[in-house]
Amino acid sequence: MNAEHQPQFRPTKSPEEQPVSDDIVTLPNGVTVAGAMLSLYGIKHADSLKGMAALVAGELSDKVDGSLARALNQQSKLGIKLDPIRDKIVGAAALLKLSQEDPTSKAMVATIAGLESTKAIATAVAEYKHKQLPDEREPLRPTQAGRVSSALLAATTTLLIIGKSAESLGYQKTAKALKGLGTLSFAGYLPVAGVAAGQYVKRARDLMDSNQK
Repeated sequence: MNAEHQPQFRPTKSPEEQPVSDDIVTLPNGVTVAGAMLSLYGIKHADSLKGMAALVAGELSDKVDGSLARALNQQSKLGIKLDPIRDKIVGAAALLKLSQEDPTSKAMVATIAGLESTKAIATAVAEYKHKQLPDEREPLRPTQAGRVSSALLAATTTLLIIGKSAESLGYQKTAKALKGLGTLSFAGYLPVAGVAAGQYVKRARDLMDSNQK
């Protein structure tokens, strides 16, 4: 086979290398919004099998939208911001649900709320300062630790909420297993969320310094 006819390997572009559009209406953004609605419905009605199914479906869809955007080459500025906003809204609703229905989880909820608030405030400051930079730049993206901590938080709250609901429905063994997995997920979340919070605070501080120069 001649060299000119040999298939050439083209590595898949990383998310940072793919073009980012100004489009608002995209399939991945629709999946993000629909998934958020499913998760919020599921959290509110977690005491029913229908609610539990909606919560699981909503959280699974949150793991699909990013891959879908990359596969369809539909990464957008709105989508990059929409996903973490979705995570914060759903996460806050889940933490409120846990604090109301399981008094023993209040210390866990307070710890998560502190870490997530730190990340959210640092991100808001970074976004504000980033917009003040003179030259046009790519939108700020979550760090790898930020993505992993969000996934672990979603797993923690989902498992604990469904575990509590399974317990109320009489599925004691299932509830115990789900709560155990939720606690394990929380143990993994803590160090990763701590790293992410530190990264976001540092990014905000660096952007504040760059604006002052």
